[in-house]
Amino acid sequence: MTVEDLIARLKALPPKTQVLVEGYENGFDDLVDVRAEEVVRYRHAQEWDGEYQVANRFANPGGEVLQVVVILGRRGSMR
Repeated sequence: MTVEDLIARLKALPPKTQVLVEGYENGFDDLVDVRAEEVVRYRHAQEWDGEYQVANRFANPGGEVLQVVVILGRRGSMR
């Protein structure tokens, strides 16, 4: 994905939308997708966990559900 492609995708979203990136491990991959997610702050995150988790992971999220944009890398599903 190019900067031009990314800008076009982001322009379609509300300007105050928070943007998150995949966490954990090291290195960089090509950007393959930008998608909306509902997340909550993960209260029990360890050093290797992301600060947020998808809201539907929990039966009772116990916190505010946030509408965010996540930028995904090519091998993000392997994390």
